[in-house]
Amino acid sequence: EMSMVTGVQTCALPISASDPFALEYHPESYRRVIAGEEVILHCHHYNSRLQRTLEGAEGVNGKGIIRKSASHVFERQVNTAARSSDPAERLTTAARLYGHLGFGKVDFSELDQGTITSTSAHFVEGWHAGFKGKAECVCTFTEGFLQGAIQAATGRSVQVRETHCMMGGHTHCSFEVQESERNTPQFPKFTFSFAQEPRSGFQESDSVDEATIIGALVAMPIHGDPDGPGLIPAFGVYLANMPADFYNLACHTFVQRMTAQGKLQTARELLIADAESCAMNTFRGIMNSPEWEGLVGPMIKQRSDKLFGLIAVSNALGWGNWHVAEHTPSESLELVSLNGYEALGYRELFGEGAGAPMCFMLAGVSAGIMELLYSYGSIEERFGTFLGDEEDCICTGNSHCSFLVEAA
Repeated sequence: EMSMVTGVQTCALPISASDPFALEYHPESYRRVIAGEEVILHCHHYNSRLQRTLEGAEGVNGKGIIRKSASHVFERQVNTAARSSDPAERLTTAARLYGHLGFGKVDFSELDQGTITSTSAHFVEGWHAGFKGKAECVCTFTEGFLQGAIQAATGRSVQVRETHCMMGGHTHCSFEVQESERNTPQFPKFTFSFAQEPRSGFQESDSVDEATIIGALVAMPIHGDPDGPGLIPAFGVYLANMPADFYNLACHTFVQRMTAQGKLQTARELLIADAESCAMNTFRGIMNSPEWEGLVGPMIKQRSDKLFGLIAVSNALGWGNWHVAEHTPSESLELVSLNGYEALGYRELFGEGAGAPMCFMLAGVSAGIMELLYSYGSIEERFGTFLGDEEDCICTGNSHCSFLVEAA
């Protein structure tokens, strides 16, 4: 089955026989799929900030969480994408997948000597943009990707550690590969095509056509060039097609370990702040882009129309199916999410009955959108001028997730 968007698959697996990286967009659930994995488009600001949060918290081994989450997810995705049984060809597929998703360029040619190199990196770009001056290695995510990719391609269980990083001024990143015992955690494959009954009563803009916006964005080739640097410069940021399973495994494991230390509220505030900053950076770039000017700009008749345009954009990025329930310009916003990836991911990992809402990304993004639209000054000056809070969550047994944003 093909959607009305020319050339974009909306069918379930099996994936394209001619292109293992072909995008499938599922309009009924607002989900993007590449090589069998639900993917979320996020920017280098969010990904590097999320990494800093996990690795900077005491007593949780954030680096280990990132490595294990990436290793598990990408071992599975490489296995889905690879069509050959030849290890060398499977490694080529892994390297091309890495670049196609927007994470950069990796070179396996010296793997037999225990070395892998990278000449461009999404996470390095993120750290350069947000945290200049850091000289340590920052490619923890890539370490996990490489471990999973080598396991999928060769059957070898390895430990990968970065020894030199472009963040520290080197011309390329270098990784050392050593044999290790198999230690991949067993996690379920999430099923994000969760169908909620349609709810009525959502607010809409008379001039903003969500279907047109989503169709245009889904049709855009938002992926890296595997034969080039493997990055996705778009809308003034670097985007990446991150598997939703990675975010859920990493973030929910982090929250679980912080909660065990009595630090749930701290974890919650950190993750919300990461997303709040991401929303302002990403959506500011989108609103200043030629694509917005040509596609959404003509639909904007009043300032509040920009809100509905941004919600349409977010629904095209794979975050889920969410809508405006109530909106008072400059004052407050209530959003409803019918199948957010965080809530569904938590439910699949731990079941229903969470003691608190778990959609930290959407809570932060909700506040960031209001700050971008109705606050003034730099991003730093706007930060914290609106507060977002999740009131209902699917993972606590509700039928939907709802977010209330109010001026601070």
